[in-house]
Amino acid sequence: MLNSEKVDQFYNFLSKEYYTENKPDTIVLISPNHFHTDEKEIKTICKNSHVNYKSEAVNLSAKLHESWVKCDEKSEIFYPRWDRFQTNEHGIGEHFQWINKYFPNTKIIPVISPCFQLPAIKDILPIIENLDWNILVIASVDFTHYQNEEQTLQHDQKSIETLKNMTLNESEFIDWIDADCPVCLYLLQYLANQKWKKAELRYRDSSSTILNQDMWEENTSRVFMRYN
Repeated sequence: MLNSEKVDQFYNFLSKEYYTENKPDTIVLISPNHFHTDEKEIKTICKNSHVNYKSEAVNLSAKLHESWVKCDEKSEIFYPRWDRFQTNEHGIGEHFQWINKYFPNTKIIPVISPCFQLPAIKDILPIIENLDWNILVIASVDFTHYQNEEQTLQHDQKSIETLKNMTLNESEFIDWIDADCPVCLYLLQYLANQKWKKAELRYRDSSSTILNQDMWEENTSRVFMRYN
């Protein structure tokens, strides 16, 4: 990961801004399915256990019941290994180090989402909404890919304004977001709308700005936002 210090700074900001005294009860960590981008179903784990990614492990929450969602505990996304689960999904796994650093012992609900299939995520929205009030929802997505920096910035600005617009219907939102998982961001937008919270830009960067040269087709951008 390029410039991981930015991610560390963002987690540090979240922990101090919102959770100085009381840490969240649960972190819902949502990511696109990088193994099967055409997948139409959500993948998650519904057991109290642990999940490992490389050398990091986090506690799992069993708040999602098997009768509510389809649990996925024997696939290339999540698979049992000894007394815990293993994942190779970097969309969630890369965050484990910062969850352990800034929110130690907080249990997570991993949600591996279809990238563009809204029906699956709409089934889980009311479930997450009703879990409890003290949850932190994090969407781990890449924004614009494979464009020069000028075009990338234009696409990102459009996506940022879309995230700030609380009046769009779901089809407009999905069409106007340039990211690898618009559905992941729709989940955030929906939950924020229910609680009258608005998106605020913290910072934005890209492979090109980090390396100080236009990476063209190798360029990928990141947008750090919070709902407040």
